[in-house]
Amino acid sequence: MAEFTLPLDIKTLKLIGQRIDNKGNITFTVESNCTSSTCHKCGQLATKRYGYSSIKTIEHTSILDKRVFLEIKPVRYYCEHCNDGTTTTEKYDWVAEGGKTTQALEDYIMRNLIHSTIQDVSKKTGISYSTISTSVSNRIGDEVDWSKYSDLQTIGIDEISNRKGFNDYLAVVSVKDKHGDLSVIAVLDSRKKDDIKTFLESIPNNLKKTVKSVCTDMYDGFVNDAVEVFGKRVLVVDRYHVAKLYRKPLDNLRINEMKRLKNELPDEEYKKLEGMMWIIRKQYECLSEADKDKLALLYYYSPALKKAHQCALRLTQIFNTHCKRKTAVDKINNWIKMTEKSDVNYFNSFIKTLQKYKPFILNYFKGRKNSGFVEGLNNKIKVAKRRCYGLLKTESFFQRLFLDLKGYELFV
Repeated sequence: MAEFTLPLDIKTLKLIGQRIDNKGNITFTVESNCTSSTCHKCGQLATKRYGYSSIKTIEHTSILDKRVFLEIKPVRYYCEHCNDGTTTTEKYDWVAEGGKTTQALEDYIMRNLIHSTIQDVSKKTGISYSTISTSVSNRIGDEVDWSKYSDLQTIGIDEISNRKGFNDYLAVVSVKDKHGDLSVIAVLDSRKKDDIKTFLESIPNNLKKTVKSVCTDMYDGFVNDAVEVFGKRVLVVDRYHVAKLYRKPLDNLRINEMKRLKNELPDEEYKKLEGMMWIIRKQYECLSEADKDKLALLYYYSPALKKAHQCALRLTQIFNTHCKRKTAVDKINNWIKMTEKSDVNYFNSFIKTLQKYKPFILNYFKGRKNSGFVEGLNNKIKVAKRRCYGLLKTESFFQRLFLDLKGYELFV
């Protein structure tokens, strides 16, 4: 059988031998080309050799689907700068922290972990679960590395349920920079005001200055924390959470009216009103002619629902219009006055909430920022939880989300 050789991809090593065991694993015997090492005590270069340490075996990236190991005798050096005869063992920049794998293999492990699990990667590669876990901690860490960021631009704050039925919530803080790149900067095991504020205050001052918007829902803990740290001008209460609030009374009215009509109308006539939930939630311009006919029929049978629906559509139209904040203030104030003067009283509770958070809701019209990217991130979190059969530690949440979002950029 013809033989071929591959150059070793670590320039500071010299290949002096190789063997293959009965499992097909390849072991390369190597030695270092370096002629000095940094003294672990004084930090200066030691150049005088003082023998060897015991043999180390370090796993490298595979070849032809066969595991590869590097076998090396680290050189010991005598430090001439220390007066007590200090010796030091040479350190290698190609070895990952912990000394069991190479940096290149850690990169390979990280690539395999993207949208996967530690258990699955362990089975595919033959590398132990603990070694892979160590690699994750080495390359990602348990918390954000601020040195990797130069611009935060938009911060999103939201909560997720960690375990249903246990009142166990996590707070997820993410950023979307000016290039549209999304990353997670924190997963906190509490949504309490003090915990959120402590994290926001820990952001370096130079990065705080780059924050243009902080998007969140109307949870007072998030709102107050963001205002105290960044000020009122940057806080944006997400428009989709606002829409959810004023659509809720409309949905309740629709449900009650449909129940009434089911009892009052003949079956043939009631069937013409099927699918009204989605028709009411769409913009009128997006409806087909058949849907418009259904809506007109519903308006005929329920004048109260017609008034409420048209009132909600007018507010939606304000948010959909690209106008400046000052113009939006006038339009929303007019909507409130018009609604309060009418006999449509279904939005009274919503109007109180709107008045309370109005300055932050109106900040949406400055740059039309919203927390849509946070809601998308929540879906990734749910997928990760199902994939990993639950993630109990916030550190694991942070690491897996960071890897899923930034892994291809960092390790491919």
